[in-house]
Amino acid sequence: MKPSRMKEHLMKIHPDKADKERSFFQALKEKHGRRVISSLFARTSSQNDSGLIASYNISLLIAKCGQSFTIGEKLVIPVIKEVISTVMERDPTQVLKSIPLSNDTVARRINEMGADTEEQLCAILRDSPFSLQLDETTTSDNNALLMAYVRYRASDSDEMAEEFLFSKYLETDTKGLTIFNALSAYLQEKSIPITNILACATDGAPSMVGRYRGFTALLKEQVPHVLTVHCVLHRHNLVAKCISPVLHESLNIAVKAINKIKAHALNDRLFRQLCQENEETFERLLLHTEVRWLSKGNCLARFCELFDSIVEYLEKVDAALGERVSSSRCDIMYLTDFFEKMNEATLKLQGKDVTLVQCKAVIHSLTSRLDLYRQSIGRRHFAHFPQLTKVSGALTDELLLVYCNHLRMVKADMEIRFRDLLNLDVPAWVLQPFQADVTECETSIQEHLVDIQCDDEARAIFRTSGWCNMWIKYAQRYPALWQKTRLLILAFPTTYLVEQGFSQVIHMQSKYRNRLDLHASGALRLKLTSLQPAVKKLAEKHQAQGSH
Repeated sequence: MKPSRMKEHLMKIHPDKADKERSFFQALKEKHGRRVISSLFARTSSQNDSGLIASYNISLLIAKCGQSFTIGEKLVIPVIKEVISTVMERDPTQVLKSIPLSNDTVARRINEMGADTEEQLCAILRDSPFSLQLDETTTSDNNALLMAYVRYRASDSDEMAEEFLFSKYLETDTKGLTIFNALSAYLQEKSIPITNILACATDGAPSMVGRYRGFTALLKEQVPHVLTVHCVLHRHNLVAKCISPVLHESLNIAVKAINKIKAHALNDRLFRQLCQENEETFERLLLHTEVRWLSKGNCLARFCELFDSIVEYLEKVDAALGERVSSSRCDIMYLTDFFEKMNEATLKLQGKDVTLVQCKAVIHSLTSRLDLYRQSIGRRHFAHFPQLTKVSGALTDELLLVYCNHLRMVKADMEIRFRDLLNLDVPAWVLQPFQADVTECETSIQEHLVDIQCDDEARAIFRTSGWCNMWIKYAQRYPALWQKTRLLILAFPTTYLVEQGFSQVIHMQSKYRNRLDLHASGALRLKLTSLQPAVKKLAEKHQAQGSH
């Protein structure tokens, strides 16, 4: 560092800067100052913090996709390495070291985020009324799994929210008392008052709806005002099973024909080849599954599309069965149209944010249309039955009488099973608050109804979003009106979400993940919930460490 040597270095190595003034070198010193130890640690700490947050976010994505926890090491890390090295042309070592994604790390992250979203939901339910839907099923490892969903008014967004509440294994039986104790223990553990439950939807099993020892009976002892609902979808499925012996025999013949082809690999391949030769739109049949709501309609619709090819193929492999299929052609065509009508109603009853009012409209419409269908068939008008129209020339009076009696029987069964829903009292001012006559309403809400009729902002929301969203949005402004309408809006009419959750359980708990504890792990909760975990808050509780 002698001045003479510094000057010599400047003249030999940097001759272009030899005549620069002192201010030039001072500016360079300030711009490219010496890197001290503290600055190196600060940069490394910042990178590790970002890697920790990335670890949480990637773990959340793994849970949302329902994948195994090992996918972080086996797939995500190699993908990141490939992208950085190939696309960005940089060394990925430091980035990969800052993102811990080992199997145990991903499991811990998922459990933490699952607990966080659960606490968010419980904090809301402690102070808010909510409706409940729950059901139990037997998993592939012979465990009884109880699952529950809730619907409530989200005060932060003024919207109706539907969230996964809990899943719990029932250690022994699935009786009503066992299910009630499991629910009561969970609510007590999370400090959620059981009196906050407004309504509860279940299936029609005796353990759920039993008059004395069923779950709903035990719940009403604790919450007398609760509204219990037998799942509309389950009832609708029971109505669809109501067919006469003649039609039931024809349905069985169609199912036997399908099984004859689908249950044998050789038959299935030969049938596909025949469909290709006949230039059919489809090449495969659909199996009939008793427990699926849309199974009969979809199965028979495909059967009718390939009817001629099915008969042609059965003549070669089972002539007797082929003859029975041909003789039952009219019945199969009628059942196809009938189950298609039932499936249309089933689809309207499913989905998010479906209310009791909407379900009542669907069921009432279906019962009314059954009379229309019966009268049309009686007059030999088959405009509502496209498949039956194809065989209208072969329809005898005896067959038409069977179909009319079937439609009459289905309507009578619906009126019995849906008596409570069809008799549901929906005040006119709930659906049309701005056209209702205030003088004909209850005295306790007349003044509040006048206030909302004079509210131009509420009128605009009613026109654009509908009556349901309007009442939810103005629940705090008009609490007296909300008390009268909330049950119609928040009550679950079906157990659709629970059934959907069971499907996710089957997907997650495969034979490769048969040791996954759905109750203890947060994977199922993150898969089913729409709440977002506070990732940054969770990351602050941990010290960032490199991947190892």
